[in-house]
Amino acid sequence: MEQPQTIKQVLQRYGHYTGVTKGNSMWPLLHENKDNIIVLKTQGRLKKYDVPVYIAESGKYTLHRIVRVRENDYVIMGDNLLTKEYVTDSQICGRLAGFYKNGKKYVDCDTSRLYKLYSRVWVFLIPVRPCIMALHRFLSKLKRGFARGK
Repeated sequence: MEQPQTIKQVLQRYGHYTGVTKGNSMWPLLHENKDNIIVLKTQGRLKKYDVPVYIAESGKYTLHRIVRVRENDYVIMGDNLLTKEYVTDSQICGRLAGFYKNGKKYVDCDTSRLYKLYSRVWVFLIPVRPCIMALHRFLSKLKRGFARGK
C-alpha cells in the first residue's frame, strides 16, 4: 500500500494531519520548528477566525487566518503579515484544530477562550498592525543593542 505524500493526501486518507510549523507568517501564535499543529479535514464552509491549511497558487501549503468570509471565497491573512489573500474552498485542505506550544501545552482552537480572544483581538487590530509590527522591530533592535553593550 502506497503511503500518502502530501498534507492533502494525509488529510484525505486519515482525516487529520500533525506536523511542525515552518515559517513565521503566523507569529506570534505559532513559532517555526517549535509548535506542533493538528489539522482536521474540512467539512463545509469555514468561519471567520478559522485557520485553514490551503494550497497557494505557488503550490506551497500555507496556514493563515480567515479575516472575512465571502460568498465565493475567503479573505485570509497571516497573523504576522500585512497583505490579504483570497482563497477558495477548492484550495483548502484542512483547518487548524489545535496546536502544542513548544511541544508541551495543548491549545484547542474550538474550546480555548484565550485562543478565541487572541484571534478576535488580532483580527480587530489589522488596521494598526503595521504600527504594532514597526514597534516590535524597534524594540527588538533596542534589545539586541543592549545585549551587545553588556
